Amino acid sequence: MNKSTELRHAVAIRDAIDAVEEAYEFMLAYAAQGRKRETQDEGASKIRDYLNRFASALEAMEKAAPDALGAAAAEPFRDRFLADMAVMRSVIAVLLEQPSISSDMVDNTNGLIAVRSFLTDLFFIDQAMLPPR
Repeated sequence: MNKSTELRHAVAIRDAIDAVEEAYEFMLAYAAQGRKRETQDEGASKIRDYLNRFASALEAMEKAAPDALGAAAAEPFRDRFLADMAVMRSVIAVLLEQPSISSDMVDNTNGLIAVRSFLTDLFFIDQAMLPPR
């Protein structure tokens, strides 16, 4: 793979990481709101918008990851990361299927070891596997 393609994949991964971080920050704030239902007198919660952004970032990451994380030494990590990503897609899909998403649902989601593992994967990828910023 040439440097231009490698850089393009790295940029795609970093853009997706930024989108995931933004969505996760919103999830943390939403969890603290104490909403019993998704909407209240204050208006819409926007949680579905952020969960959909999270899902879109996962799709983008999945397309770029095999090439961006393609070094032979990284193969076991890449395989585990792709499995972690599949779990995250499932978690997001389960939330989006709910008729109303409460703060407690999101708080429990944030606490999942799978979510924390995935986020830690992203930090490692950003710092150790992609070209320096």
